[in-house]
Amino acid sequence: MEGQPPPSPLPISPNACPPNNKTFTVTASSICYTKGESSTSLRLIKSACTSSSTTFILKNISFTAHPSQILALVGPSGAGKSTLLDILATRTAPTAGSLFLNNAPLNPSSFRKLSAYVPQHDYSLPMLTVHETFVFTAQLIKGSSYKSDDIASRVISLLSELGLTHLTHTKLGKGLSGGERRRISIGLSLLHDPGVLILDEPTSGLDSCSAFKVMHTLKSTAESRGCTVVLSIHQPSFKILSIIDGILLLSKGRVVHQGTLSSLEDFLVSKDYAVPLQLNSLEYAMELLNQIQQHDDVAGEEAMINKLIATTSPSSSSSSASPDELYKTKKQQRERFGRPSYRSSRMHEVFILCKRFWKMVFRTKQLLLTNTLEALVVGLVLGTIYIDIGYDKEGIEKRFGLFAFTLTFLLSSTTETLPIFINERPILIREASSGLYHLSSYLLANTLVFMPYLLAVALIYSVSVYFLVGLCGSWQAFAYFVLVIWVIVLMANSFVLFLSALAPNYIAGTSLVTILLAGFFLFSGYFISKDSLPKFWLFMHYLSMYKYALDAMLINEYSCLVTRCLIWYDGDGDNNSGSRSRSCMMTGKDVMVKKGLHENVRWTNVYILLAFFVLYRSLCLLVLMRRVSRSKR
Repeated sequence: MEGQPPPSPLPISPNACPPNNKTFTVTASSICYTKGESSTSLRLIKSACTSSSTTFILKNISFTAHPSQILALVGPSGAGKSTLLDILATRTAPTAGSLFLNNAPLNPSSFRKLSAYVPQHDYSLPMLTVHETFVFTAQLIKGSSYKSDDIASRVISLLSELGLTHLTHTKLGKGLSGGERRRISIGLSLLHDPGVLILDEPTSGLDSCSAFKVMHTLKSTAESRGCTVVLSIHQPSFKILSIIDGILLLSKGRVVHQGTLSSLEDFLVSKDYAVPLQLNSLEYAMELLNQIQQHDDVAGEEAMINKLIATTSPSSSSSSASPDELYKTKKQQRERFGRPSYRSSRMHEVFILCKRFWKMVFRTKQLLLTNTLEALVVGLVLGTIYIDIGYDKEGIEKRFGLFAFTLTFLLSSTTETLPIFINERPILIREASSGLYHLSSYLLANTLVFMPYLLAVALIYSVSVYFLVGLCGSWQAFAYFVLVIWVIVLMANSFVLFLSALAPNYIAGTSLVTILLAGFFLFSGYFISKDSLPKFWLFMHYLSMYKYALDAMLINEYSCLVTRCLIWYDGDGDNNSGSRSRSCMMTGKDVMVKKGLHENVRWTNVYILLAFFVLYRSLCLLVLMRRVSRSKR
């Protein structure tokens, strides 16, 4: 476990994935990054840079990272380490400067295929085991061209290489230490043999022993695979420094020093700073950062502004280019940097994601049991309450109440999946932003898995309530009732999925669900008819999901009772025979007319419910696309 002493160098399995045949040297030249840049005229960049609205994040950063070595970006919080890593991983475009790969200009799309980025936080799907997580990721990365046996062998070898064999069948939600989770994240990034590995704070939140194990794993990976490793680290211990090959010391977005630990000590001596015996040179340099800036602030600022002007002015690119054209070019560059590169076909993505969804849903036994018991118990309780509902005035009122409560129960019961979706969202954003799969593939797989699952829930509820109550006795009416219940729960599932993508957290998501469902029910026509609503609230009546579902159930029921008399009038007795005359006051058709319903819109309501289902799925996709796009900024 993580509390044991650091291991000896990890042996590389003979069956492990072979290292890349080609190695890569990454060079950054004069990288600058600002916030608050003028969006309408790049020719005014000098005034923008000197204005209070512009913030320099990175200032004239240059460095080189070599194969089989670890380059550590070191500095205090706010030094620009994470931003520099985002630029290096082509998740964000620099304001100025260039990136080179083996002395050639770096192409973002090609670079993403040969590199891997490991974020600071280790998000995982708790229902999957370590082995399953690696297998599903490998299948998505390698596509359908790889055989399952080859992928399984590859995963076993990688787990052995990372020292994770004993965790093969351990679920990610149980019994893993922080260091083991971090090594799992690193292992997932190694599945496609990256030539460049970029990591954001891989030792953050770990104890010294766990942190050393993680760094030892990275060192073994760099040496055995010829991989170029660039990582950020806040303040490494002396043992970790002994593993690191090079240091890039940053402060306030600038390079203070690049080199080895010994060269940093020489640098401090040249600045007339003697390193105390109780400190190493990096610890001492961190304490003196404000005093040992590599360049004068004023001179450096002027030089950087001139560089920004040179790289973004019209004369540097095209003497005839307008400011708007230059801004458009800059925007296209940012979009090119942020665009992921996908490795599998959409069909293969959907197939693998469906398998992963099924496994997760099946193992979420609490949710399965809860939904099944809810549908069965509520259906039986309602069935016994409204048993033999009858065909009189009271029966009309009971039917209306039964359908209204059914809708309330079905739409509110789906909120149980809200925390599941919200917890999965960071994983979805990380995987989609890295190009593991398309967002549309994720939503399609989610739909394909939940459709049969929710159909089973709809059948359980319908069977338990329909025949006990004594609703319309034809099989066609029962099939339509099941269809409507199914579409309702599908629509509710899409609604919750959309809100889980939109809400910042579970509390906000629950509040949104409660408020919106209450509003939809209020304007459904159950409490107040459409004709009685103020005109400025009429739009809410047509946006209410309850309205169309309630109308569909009422039409289905009363279409069977079109000619059946539900309310009789007993007249005075006949003078000759002494018997009372009876006349029909209301039939099933009259009920539909009173409610403003028509049998010819039976399927229109279903189509509208399906349109809501598609709409909420589409809105969810748009929100997730926005979140993925923002995660790369």
